Amino acid sequence: MTHAEPRAKNVFVSQSKFSAKTLRTIGLGDLAGQGWNASLSFWSVLFMGFFLFGDQQLLAPNLSRIGAALGFPGEADYLWYIGSLPALLFFVFGGLSSLIIGVASDQLDRKRLLIFCVAFGEACCLLTAFAQEYWQFLLLRTLTGMGLGGFFPVLFSLIGDYFRAENRSTAAGWLELSMGLGIGVGQVLGGFLAETEIAGFAGWRVSFIIMAAPSLPLLAAYGIFARLPRRGASERVAGEVDAETEERLLQASAAHKVSLNDFRRIFASRTNILAILQGLPGTVPWGFIFVYLVDFLEHVRDIPVEAATLLSLVFGICSIFGGLLGGFLGRAVYQRRRAMLPVFGGLSVWVGALPVFFLVNFDASGVDSSTAFALLSVACIVGGFTVSIAGVNIRAILVNTNLPENRGSVFAVFNLADKLGMGCGPFLVGLLLFTGSRVLAYNLAVAFWIPCGLFWLFMARTMVQDEDRVAKILRERAAAN
Repeated sequence: MTHAEPRAKNVFVSQSKFSAKTLRTIGLGDLAGQGWNASLSFWSVLFMGFFLFGDQQLLAPNLSRIGAALGFPGEADYLWYIGSLPALLFFVFGGLSSLIIGVASDQLDRKRLLIFCVAFGEACCLLTAFAQEYWQFLLLRTLTGMGLGGFFPVLFSLIGDYFRAENRSTAAGWLELSMGLGIGVGQVLGGFLAETEIAGFAGWRVSFIIMAAPSLPLLAAYGIFARLPRRGASERVAGEVDAETEERLLQASAAHKVSLNDFRRIFASRTNILAILQGLPGTVPWGFIFVYLVDFLEHVRDIPVEAATLLSLVFGICSIFGGLLGGFLGRAVYQRRRAMLPVFGGLSVWVGALPVFFLVNFDASGVDSSTAFALLSVACIVGGFTVSIAGVNIRAILVNTNLPENRGSVFAVFNLADKLGMGCGPFLVGLLLFTGSRVLAYNLAVAFWIPCGLFWLFMARTMVQDEDRVAKILRERAAAN
C-alpha cells in the first residue's frame, strides 16, 4: 500500500503533464491548470456553437423546395421570400439581440445568458421543422437568429478571460472551426436530404430536427458542470502584481457597472471603429455564399444539386480549416510583430476574393463536366482557405484592445454590424436580382471584400496603440490598489 500511493500519484502527474502538453500543442495551453471543468466548459461551448451555427446553412440547398412547400414556387418569389427576406430578419434581429445580450453579459451571469441564448435558438430551430404557414416559418427564422446573435458576444467575452492576449487567435480559431463545421454539416445535411422523405416529413424539415435536437442534452450537461473564468483573469497585468492586489482588480472588474462612459470608450478606440467598419462590407459576400451559391450553381450553371452542394461543402470545409490555420498564423505574426497582424488579415481578404470571382464568372458550357467540377473545386479550396483567415483574427484583436469589463459590449456592437452585413448581403443581392442578371449581382456582392481589406490595412496604424492603452489602464489600476 505504501508503494501504491506514490505510484498512483506519479501516474496522475504524468497524465496531467500529457494533457497540458497536448493543450499547448493545439494552442490552448492556458486551459491547463484551470481544472477539468474549465476545459469541459470550453469544449462544451465549441459543440454548442457547432449545432447552433449549423442551422444557418439548412436553407441554402432547399430554397426552391421550401418555397414550393410554403406557396412560392416561382424562382423570383422563392429567392426573395425564402432567401432574402428571412436572411435579412435573421441577421438584423440577431444583431439587435447581440447588442442587448452583449451589454447584459458585462453585468449579469454569463453562464445563464449563454444557456438561455442556446436553448432559445435551438428550440426555434426545432420548431421550424413544423411550420405550415409562411408567417410561422419567417417568425421562427427570425427568433432563431436572435438566439444565435446573443450567443456570440457572451462567447467572446469568455475567450478574453480564458486565454492570454498571445493565445486568443488560436482559441478563436478553434471556435471558428466548430462553428464552421456546423455550417458545413448543415449544408451537407440540407443538400443530401433535399430529395428525401422520412416518416412523412420532407427532407428539409427533418434537417432542422437533426441539427437542433442534440444540443439540448449537451446544454443540460453544461449547466451542471461548467465553470466560467473570472472577468479579467487572463490579463497580462495579473501576473505582475501580488495575489491580494490581483484579487481586488478581479473583484473591481466583476463589480463594474456599464455606463455611457463605457460606450464612449468603445467608440473612442480607432481599432474598434475600423473593426466594425470592415465587418459591414466584409460579410456581404458571405451572405451570397451562404444563401445563394448552391441555387446559383444548380439553376444558372446547370450543376446537379448534389454536386453544387458538394462544391459549397468544399468551400465551407476549407474556410473552417482556413479559420483554424489563420488562428495559428495570426499568433505567429502577432508574436513576431504585432502591427503586421492587420496587414496579414487585409491581404488574406483580397487574395481570397479572386477565386470567388472565378467561381461566379466561370461558364461551364463547352467544358466537360469533370473538368468543370475540378476547376470549381480548386476555386472553392483556395478561396475558402484564404478568405476565412481574417475573421478569426479580428475577434482576437477586439479582445486585446478592450478592457475586460467592456468586451461583451464591444462584441455586441461588432456583432450588430456583422449581422447587418450578413443580412443586407442577401437583401441587396435580392434587390439586384429584380433589375439585372444574377452574375452581375453576385459579382457586386463579392466586390465588397475590396473595401473590407482597406479597413484592415488602416487598422495596422491603430492596433498597437490601443493594445498599449488597455495595458496602461490595467497597470494604473494595479498601482492604485
